[in-house]
Amino acid sequence: MVVRQRATTGYSRSVSRRFRALIAHPDSDALGELAGMLSGLGLTVETATTEAQAMQLLRSHGANVVVAGHALPLFDAVRFLEASIASAPEALRIALVSDPADAVELDYRPVQAGTIMRLVAQASERSRLLALVGEGLKLLALVEQQRDLVRKITAEHQKLQRRETLLDVVVRERTKELEESYLQLKAANRQALFGLAEAIEAKDPYTKGHCGRVAGYSLVLAQAAGYPEAGLEALEFGAFLHDIGKIGIRDAVLLKPAALDDTEWSHMREHPVKGYEIASKIEMLRPIISAVRNHHERWDGGGYPDRLAGTQIPVAARIVAIADAYDAMATDRPYKAALPADECEAVLRRQAGKMFDPDLVEVFITHDIGSLYRDEYDGYDAPEDTDVNGKPVD
Repeated sequence: MVVRQRATTGYSRSVSRRFRALIAHPDSDALGELAGMLSGLGLTVETATTEAQAMQLLRSHGANVVVAGHALPLFDAVRFLEASIASAPEALRIALVSDPADAVELDYRPVQAGTIMRLVAQASERSRLLALVGEGLKLLALVEQQRDLVRKITAEHQKLQRRETLLDVVVRERTKELEESYLQLKAANRQALFGLAEAIEAKDPYTKGHCGRVAGYSLVLAQAAGYPEAGLEALEFGAFLHDIGKIGIRDAVLLKPAALDDTEWSHMREHPVKGYEIASKIEMLRPIISAVRNHHERWDGGGYPDRLAGTQIPVAARIVAIADAYDAMATDRPYKAALPADECEAVLRRQAGKMFDPDLVEVFITHDIGSLYRDEYDGYDAPEDTDVNGKPVD
């Protein structure tokens, strides 16, 4: 079945011309509801009730968005979404799960060749799919826009090479167009990166705003410490996306409203490597790899994942480590209340030369960088001796 609906906005009209969605679900009522919702975004929507039918539609028409309802034993959404990669390698894949217990079980399936996002929602909560797909469409549109801009730049460059006799004024005009195209591409890249940061925070609501604050602290600290100006933008991106690897952490661990046990901590500590694996596959993220992979290294060499020590740790990672720790202490988390500013700074001083670069800690405190977001924090009187997570220590 194909569902088409006239778009009501300029954005929707643009999407309907370019993007297709495939919804696979064994329940025909749920299928109709989901198709109606997504068609409201201006998508061309196709539906299927079986894996075989869905795969045939994919092979025939392709898809930009693939949504599958996980309803064992009738329909294994993850198996289907894994198989869909061959026919739609760049599609946004979403497994719709109604039972949180099933969501936890999916964490233990073999590693997929491509990314599959999960949305845990009861039937009455399926409207949350609209927001997730809407954000996905924005990213898909940005990627398409970047490709168009690259093609345009390439075509213009080739045209200039063929027309060597152009007047200087024409050359200047074309050069200006190329510069404007580059700025648009750069802006699109920036928007796409910040969209990724928002996706991280959307998975863990308790850290809302954390990525932005860490980026703010990192930029001010870097400037105060004399960090090269040419590298500030990459540092900002690295700070914004330092926790991108948490996309690969199980919800049962990431959202646990209590302290983690040893096994859970071991899984949580995988997020820098998972983030590195993501960043290394995306060209525009490669300059920020060090901040993503090494922001949990310790000055004394006891950190992870590479056990780097002292100046072996990249400067960007040392800066992000201090910003990340300060914001973690200064804000409420599921397992602890926020610490007041003076206690946060006291912990940084106690950990200088152990966890953190002592010179950068001194710059952070001397320049009162912690005051940058102080109006957003509600501190409390905490015990004098605490670690960077606000937990008491001996």
